[in-house]
Amino acid sequence: MKDLTTFELACQNILMAMQDSDDSSFQLDRSSIVKAVEAQAQVMRLTSNIDISEQDIELTVAKLEERFDISMTLGVVFKADNYKPWLHERRGDINWFYWGRYKKHLINSGFPPKVVTQLDLVTDKILDHLEYPEKEGDWTRKGLVVGHVQSGKTANYTAVINKAADAGYKVIIVLAGILSALRSQTQERIDEGFRGVDSSKQLNDIPLKDRLVGVGQYSHENVPISFTTTVHDFKNSIAKQIGSTLDNFNQPVVLVIKKNKAILQNLISWLKNNNLSLDQLPFLLVDDEADHASINTNKEDTDATAINSKIRELLKLFRQNMYLGYTATPFANIFIDPDNSDEMIGDELFPRDFIISLDAPSNYVGSRRIFSSDKDLEIVRPIFDYEDLLHPSHKKEHVPEALPRSLKEAIRAFVLIRAIRILRGQEFKHNSMLINVSRFTDVQSHIKLLVHDYLDELRIHTINHYQLAENIALNDPSLSNLKSTFDKEFVSLEFKWVEVQAVLKRAISPIETIEVNASKSSEPLDYSKGNYPNGRSIIAVGGLSLSRGLTLEGLTVSYFIRNTQMYDTLMQMGRWFGYRDGYAELCRLYMPSEAISWYEHISDVTEELRDEFKRMENAKLTPEEFGLCVRSHPESLIVTARNKMRSGSKVLRQISLLGRSVETTVLGTSSSFLDTNKNALKSLIQYLLQTNTHTENSGSNYLFKKLDDQPVRRFIDTYLNHPASIMTEAKPILDYINKINCDWDIQLISNSKPHVLSKAFTVDSIIMHPLMRTVTKYKDTSSAITSSKKRFSSPSWERAGIDKEIIESHLDRMEKSKSLTGKILRQLRTRPLLTVYLLDCQIAGSGEPAATQTVVGWSISFPGEAGSRKPENLVEYVVNTTWWNQEFGELLDEEDDFEND
Repeated sequence: MKDLTTFELACQNILMAMQDSDDSSFQLDRSSIVKAVEAQAQVMRLTSNIDISEQDIELTVAKLEERFDISMTLGVVFKADNYKPWLHERRGDINWFYWGRYKKHLINSGFPPKVVTQLDLVTDKILDHLEYPEKEGDWTRKGLVVGHVQSGKTANYTAVINKAADAGYKVIIVLAGILSALRSQTQERIDEGFRGVDSSKQLNDIPLKDRLVGVGQYSHENVPISFTTTVHDFKNSIAKQIGSTLDNFNQPVVLVIKKNKAILQNLISWLKNNNLSLDQLPFLLVDDEADHASINTNKEDTDATAINSKIRELLKLFRQNMYLGYTATPFANIFIDPDNSDEMIGDELFPRDFIISLDAPSNYVGSRRIFSSDKDLEIVRPIFDYEDLLHPSHKKEHVPEALPRSLKEAIRAFVLIRAIRILRGQEFKHNSMLINVSRFTDVQSHIKLLVHDYLDELRIHTINHYQLAENIALNDPSLSNLKSTFDKEFVSLEFKWVEVQAVLKRAISPIETIEVNASKSSEPLDYSKGNYPNGRSIIAVGGLSLSRGLTLEGLTVSYFIRNTQMYDTLMQMGRWFGYRDGYAELCRLYMPSEAISWYEHISDVTEELRDEFKRMENAKLTPEEFGLCVRSHPESLIVTARNKMRSGSKVLRQISLLGRSVETTVLGTSSSFLDTNKNALKSLIQYLLQTNTHTENSGSNYLFKKLDDQPVRRFIDTYLNHPASIMTEAKPILDYINKINCDWDIQLISNSKPHVLSKAFTVDSIIMHPLMRTVTKYKDTSSAITSSKKRFSSPSWERAGIDKEIIESHLDRMEKSKSLTGKILRQLRTRPLLTVYLLDCQIAGSGEPAATQTVVGWSISFPGEAGSRKPENLVEYVVNTTWWNQEFGELLDEEDDFEND
């Protein structure tokens, strides 16, 4: 978006002026865009002697049509009862100098006009929830803004910073994650979007006019003071060099610092010793990645808690302070597990005053478009060939001898995508590929060398053969492999192979391989226009440094092998989320099928959480009440355990099962599991046949209606649950069954089209044929399996037991584009439904049998609307942290390595 051509920018400005005019008859449709672009092309041909072709006009029209069609809606707000709006009364008294030039900067950088307008409205809402900076006396407020991964949170809080400075906040500090690279990147964004001066250039060496960047190009008055630069974090020596206390500056002071306890302590000490009067300096603390290192997790290792205490100490230095957290993964902030509710509120960084959930613009590519059941982008590619060369649990001494074939294919896809983007007129845009396969920097270094060698080999062969006739060029193995990848991935696009081959040299020549990590051989993710005026094309190899906060411009290909199931870590590792205007369908994401299943699962969980945001806002819940509701969500278990697992104690979590579906997501395949669970199913069927209850056949399935809960409790109690299938742990399920004390429906699933080798499970008149499912080995064990979709059941099964008239009546009221999801069916249901099924399983990729016998699985659909009210009938789940440490200890070790960087 940033590098608009002069022609595109001129056309955009004309359309925006026409849109803002008083002409009520003007409609911003395709016809008006075409007219404006053709008229501007004629003007530039005559006045500037610029050759603008018909193809240039068509391309510009398409880009502008897409850009002006992008929109963004307002988000959700939870606020405490003490909220008092102030902005509407004070707006006319504020000189919007900083916001005015930032708005110009956004528009001229290519931000869609509707998005800029909505950003203005959203950040007004956020500003109004900050305290009024001119308010006298002592005050303190805490708030949290929840965005999406790679969705523009930095642009949002930069806009808030500009408006806060206009309104009267005197000191602004941005906490920019725990990585030096992220802090430097954030400082660069603040330089461009707020200060207007490049902080990397020394004050005495270069005139001010040569240091202006971003907003500084529109006005360089009232430049905010900064004690940090893109090169240096806060240092006492730099503060002393500036030689003044905070209250002596007429302009606001802004610092961008890393979440590091030593740096925070240095800043606190300097403020205490050199600023005697902080009483009347309204202070805004923006905490980027607020879920990371800032939370007081009360673990035995005190690093994160130390950072938390330093942040709180920093806030208390100012009698007037405002804490504003930003995160895309609020799980740790909201799901944090206190011993009691008072402790949660007592944690001084809990957003007790407000929580604002942002909606992403319509062109945002997030997990929903890639992983959800209604996804519209088919860009994910499962990989199966990496374990021999890059096993997920490899040690730091591991030296990979070669690249997996799938990684070589991903590199070829990256080259081809760049070629296609050249043909689409995007030659001078940034292009990036991410390779994240190891947490160890030494292994990353080896991978980088192997990637460099393969890319160099590909480049030499391409340059030597791309100009030859197609039939001759394809005799070369490298060109032949590129053609095979093209046929597999891109043959359905608008360009033929002969066109792609013709630009392969231009595509592959500038690509370089870099390492982005904490090692000495690491290189910065530099995409600056000054250093790379024609765009940059890189393959970045890294680990945690590429997993949080950092932006890879023009990311098109990601190759990802990581062994974690932590929701926030998974989402933050998703650097592929973001904006891909003009090439979204070209992108490719290579990852193991187990990782795909976790992303599919968390995509659904996140969408459910955002739906609950809206319901809770309508219920006018406060942040405290909201926190209590959300922490009763079943998915809070995994986050809570993560926060507590260092303590070595068991983790307790109270969960609401109202309106929830639970099912066996991990199934044991040892003989003890298989035999015990078949016997449990046999006993269940025998009981059902003895009760003379009403039975229905839906196709090949069996449905028993209006039973008491005795057979359900007996089955759950005797079924041998795998410990990794947390939500189907017997005790909390049985507790909930006792609490709701109601009639049940029980469904037995039988395959209507039995596969050739299936063996029917027969008990008297009941005949159950197993379903066939593709699975993966759970944690590389031979005794447990999990689903590639993180579920074995089908949403359609939840229709059973609901009157057809109720379903048909609801379908009549629904939009045609909507479907009857499990969540909707549970709202229509009056009795809970136990569904039991049999599975024959084969391993993904190999097709080998996953178990020696048929496996038994089950699910329960509990009626009600999840999150519709304050939780009741809570049941307690227990997580053993010894098991959790075995599962996720490596992840914690990795993060610890960086917290003290």
